[in-house]
Order: sequence, then C-alpha cells, then structure tokens
Amino acid sequence: MLPAADRWHDPALLEHLARVRAPWDALAGRIVRAAAARFVPPAPGAVVELGAGGGQLLEWLPPPLAAEAVLTEPSEPFARALRARHPNAPVLQTNADALPFGAGEVRAALALCVFDTLRNLGAVRDELRRVLRPGGAVLHVLDLATSPDALFPELIAGGEVPLTNFARDTALLEVLSDAQREALPEAGEFDEVLAVRWEPFHALLKLLAATGHPLLARLGPYAELHRPGALDPDALALNFMRESADPARLLALNRALVALALTAKQMGREWPVRAVSSRAFVRAKLCAAFGPAHGFEMLFAGPVSAWEAADEGFVLRHAGRTVRRAEVPAEPFGTPVSDWDTEAFLPREGAVRETTVEVFAARRA
Repeated sequence: MLPAADRWHDPALLEHLARVRAPWDALAGRIVRAAAARFVPPAPGAVVELGAGGGQLLEWLPPPLAAEAVLTEPSEPFARALRARHPNAPVLQTNADALPFGAGEVRAALALCVFDTLRNLGAVRDELRRVLRPGGAVLHVLDLATSPDALFPELIAGGEVPLTNFARDTALLEVLSDAQREALPEAGEFDEVLAVRWEPFHALLKLLAATGHPLLARLGPYAELHRPGALDPDALALNFMRESADPARLLALNRALVALALTAKQMGREWPVRAVSSRAFVRAKLCAAFGPAHGFEMLFAGPVSAWEAADEGFVLRHAGRTVRRAEVPAEPFGTPVSDWDTEAFLPREGAVRETTVEVFAARRA
C-alpha cells in the first residue's frame, strides 16, 4: 500500500478505478448526465473539472458539456496520463484551491470522488466562491466507496477509533448464535465504520498485550494500537482501505473484531460504539461548507439510483459495496434518475441491476 502522499500520484490507481467502474459504467453515466443537465447553468462561463484523475467524469458528461470542459489535476503523473487518454481536452496541472481563473469566470465546477479526500475543503470552497459567477454551480458526484482521508482524522481527533463494520458482516452473522448477534453493536448494512471510544478500546488492547492473548495478533491494523504513538490517522486509513478491498482479509479481520467485542462484553469491558456512514459524513460536511453562511445555496444532496434488467435476482452497487438478493426491494436506494431525465423508464421488477451515485449540488449566491 502506498503512503498517503504517494497514493494520489500513482497511475496504477487510475487503472484500478477504471476496472472497478466498468461493470456499472452505463448506469453511472446516466446519473451523471442527468445531474449535469439539471444543475449546470447555461453559458456564459467556463466549465471546470477539479481533480480530473483519469478522465472518467469527462466520459460521462453530456457531449456538448464535455467538449467545453477544462480539466484540472494537481498530480503531475495523473495529468500526464490524462493528456494521453484525452489528447484533445485542455488539461491544467493545478490545485483546486488555486485555480487559474479570474473572479466570476466560471459557471460550473465539477468533480468526481474528490471532495471526500480533501483536508482543506474550506479553502477549496472559498476558491470556488471566487471563480464562480453568481448562479454558478458546484456539482460533486461520488460513485465509489468514500475515502477515509477526511473522516478518520476527525474521528480520531474526537477520541474515537474507526473499525470496520463487523456487526453487519453477513458471512459472520450466519454462524453466530442469536445471543451473540444480539450482543453486537447496532449498525446499518451500508455503515462503513463502527466508531469506538479510544479509552476503553485502548485499555482492552493493553490488557490483551499484557496477558499475551493470541487474539491481539489477529486484529490486523489494530494489533499495534496498544503501543504509544501508534494511532496515526493516515496509516490507519490506508490499512482500513487495504483490508476492506480484500474479501478474505476483511472477513478475517471482522471475525477477530467480533471475537474481541464478545470478549469485552464477557469481561464487563464493553465499548461505547456508534455506526458511521462515511457517505452521510461527507454529505453533512458539504452541506455545511456550501451553505448560506459561505455564499452558497445547497440544491441537492443524496444518492441517485439507476437500474437495468438483469439475468436473475437483484444486484446492487451502493456505497462501494455490491450485494445480491433473491428479490428486488420495493423502493430504490436513492432518488430515481428517471425523476430527472427522459430516458426510457424500466419498472423495478423481475431481475434488476441497480447502482447509486452520491450527488451534491450547490449554487453560488
């Protein structure tokens, strides 16, 4: 796993993201086209993409909008790969908080999976307020799992440790007894994180270390946290993503965390735990950052769904996870994209593949 400073400069990441997106490309593209048509105002003014990466958003935009988009990217390797993939698109290597545009020259700032990675969201917001014309739009879309880069430091600064959501691992729940399942923390299916208070969690890890308990070695990225100075937000975020991306490693880690939670309960050392949706966390941060106090009006924030016919059953890609079910749920997992566009409507019946994209839109006051 690359260090945090290097992860956003490795072109191999772009290739990985392209592979992950490929099965859902058509559905995600429909959502992005509908969102752009709904929220991007007409000319005049430039259309600017922030952190364009490999150019995926450009490929999803309506062709007329894509033809006039100016792509910005802070990473030199990413910018080089972007120019190679889209040789006819203007690419500027620059940071999102230092855009080479005059005041009021931009009518729309677009981004794909960028704002969830920012530690300097306020500075980027202020720069967008400067370059956007009155009535100009900010449109951010998120089709993958949310990066923990912003979430983890905030949780740790607040005295919590982010754990994987072991309480909703279906492979584990099937083998636990009713009493064991009831002892687990309450969490939603798509809550990516269980946040535990640091003090009792740390005390339990120290006890396991002092007694040489074998469970400690099975805790993956949490196994060394009993040592002074080991709680590093960047390192924990990177390890969290590594474990979560490997089903076998994630299952092993969740099994160990379940055992730890049950052990803590038996010892009378239960932890205060709360479930956290990283998408909801990012959504709340964006709504606060782009609110009236900062010169913006929020237009929309939430998941938007699109679906298509499938061979059998129901397959959902939501919040970075793919789940399969025998029956199609009665309601979609977000605002139906058919509410926004005029493409053919497909009833959600029979067999369906569905995906969601987290959409955030705001207007410069």
